[in-house]
Amino acid sequence: MMMNKKYEQQILSKIFLVISTLFFLMTMGSCSKELEAPDTLEIENLSPVVRAAAGTLSIDVLSNTSWKMGKTDATWLTVENTAGTGNGQLHLAYDENNTVDPRTVEFFIVTTKDGKYHKIELTQLATDPILELDQEEIEVGSRSRTHEIKLNTNIPAAGISIEVLYEEEEGSNWIAGINVGAETLTFQTALNTIEEERVATIILSYGNTSNDDVEDVWSTITVTQMASGNDGPPELRDFDYVKELPLGVIDENISVMGNIVSTGVSDNFRKNTYIIQDENSSAFAFEAIGSLPLNQYDKVHLLLDGASIETFEDGGTSYRVIKNISAANVLTREPDPSFSPKKLRINELTDDHVLALVILQDVEFAIPHGGYSNFHEYYTTQSYADYATKHYPAPIRDIQGDNMYLITNRAVTYRRNSVPKGSGAITGLVVKVLDSAYGDLGEYSIRHLKESAIAIDPNQANGFSNILVEWELGPTTGFPNGTPNLPPTTGPTNATLQKDEGTGFYASNTLNGIYLIDKYRGDKSGANTVISNSSYNVNSWGTGRYWIMDNVSTLGITSSLSLQFEAVSVSSTGSGGGPRDFAVEYSLDGENWSRIANYQITGQIAANQVQNVTAGLKMFTYKLPNELLNKPNIKIRLMNINNTSVNGGNIAIPGSTSRLGHFSIKYNK
Repeated sequence: MMMNKKYEQQILSKIFLVISTLFFLMTMGSCSKELEAPDTLEIENLSPVVRAAAGTLSIDVLSNTSWKMGKTDATWLTVENTAGTGNGQLHLAYDENNTVDPRTVEFFIVTTKDGKYHKIELTQLATDPILELDQEEIEVGSRSRTHEIKLNTNIPAAGISIEVLYEEEEGSNWIAGINVGAETLTFQTALNTIEEERVATIILSYGNTSNDDVEDVWSTITVTQMASGNDGPPELRDFDYVKELPLGVIDENISVMGNIVSTGVSDNFRKNTYIIQDENSSAFAFEAIGSLPLNQYDKVHLLLDGASIETFEDGGTSYRVIKNISAANVLTREPDPSFSPKKLRINELTDDHVLALVILQDVEFAIPHGGYSNFHEYYTTQSYADYATKHYPAPIRDIQGDNMYLITNRAVTYRRNSVPKGSGAITGLVVKVLDSAYGDLGEYSIRHLKESAIAIDPNQANGFSNILVEWELGPTTGFPNGTPNLPPTTGPTNATLQKDEGTGFYASNTLNGIYLIDKYRGDKSGANTVISNSSYNVNSWGTGRYWIMDNVSTLGITSSLSLQFEAVSVSSTGSGGGPRDFAVEYSLDGENWSRIANYQITGQIAANQVQNVTAGLKMFTYKLPNELLNKPNIKIRLMNINNTSVNGGNIAIPGSTSRLGHFSIKYNK
């Protein structure tokens, strides 16, 4: 008898499902170890506070595995059970505290398999808990203000619970920024925009966590805020007025109007810090309570009354910041598609532009090789190298020959991308970097907020300068020891870059000789960012010794010349190390030398050295004098001007070592 194909397919499908299910159940046992869930561990109260009288305490532990309590040296604490499995409780007993001070003990609860843990900080008070606010009620104006109430308590802040009850649920959350200090309660009231007063009660309480019947301790203050308009509209002030206000609470009904240029989300500047800027490119920073619905370039009317002026430090420079700005301080906000940062030349920057977002016109990377950060990526993982790698300065120059440094933080994800070789514009915040592992970075630096802000053409042919001569070596090997010269990578083949009294180039360290050693290039593929045998290395230094470039003609060149190089000296753990102090000098005849500038280099990082070391070579750029234009042969030397080492001591001659990783001269087209 033939079976209907339709029912045959249904039966086969059911048989396949049963077999699949049985196979799954059979394999589950063999795979159970692989499917084991990771440890979970939750402790509801990590900072319990108990009274001075003797008592007991139970700490709830939620877990899916075995756990245990770590050791504690507190003689006044007895542990009933030191371990458990799954959800349970840790039972503790404590003696009476008859001293005049509270006491605290810390211990850990740890899972036995994965070692997941939580730290518990148990505090026992010295006397009965006190929680007393100096006022029971307060009436405040409709303006946004910060308020401070005296508080008498012996309870740690972590043990005090805070709750706010609003008389009207509609329009609630107008009390923010509540903070319990040692002797004060502070909070902020937002601007009241409705035509009725509003009332809220702040409740502070201490819930007894011991297993006795003592009642909780609490204190309250009722806040009544006046209806809108009782203070009048704020007075619009300019940015110069705000910048002159003293530190502390702003006790004036004032506001400002400007454009938001930074919303505190960039990895290349201080997080959670907004910057507002006026039409004159004057700017100041502010911090928000919670998040603000602001986008870059929004035009904002910002109420400052009741906020507080403080300072923060970045790169060794102290900046003013206005704190306690909430959404209620944003009186109006609207997109401003017509806004654009001011276009400036480097020589037009002043202190009035600090923290402002500007567009630098007609700029290029002085050394268009490597990434935005050229240091060995290994150092970013070492705690002792934090100072040396927190940011990287890359020199930029404009078409007029002026220069400054572009700053890139270690946290920037694109820091290893290749810098563009042409010219264009850079948009960024004007800052001052006074505390840098790389030493003097000049009067101003610029911080880009995103990579697209570096709007420079990738092609060198589309820049405003040409390379006259350049030594930017790749891995260089295979030359005979004593080779008198390695020709430039760009420029006349007879041009020379040597060390005074040099005996040529060698494959290994030789006194008075030059041997090639590694240097770091951020854009090199792989994690080590090392280019082998690519930088000049010499270990014979002292006052009057120098690097020298020769046999380079500038005939026919009548525009601006610039010099670029990168250098570092080897550091050491003692007072020795390579030379620190150099000068840039030029000559037309090799006999008469003129000085352009003095400069200092820092030491290459070594293990456990934190200050005064770098994780790569420092780049320099200098405008050369017009006297060098249209000449048959110009000579440039980098001269060691004293015996001071990068560690501050005397150079250990002849063992001190200094390196040169790049050398070039460019001219404007």
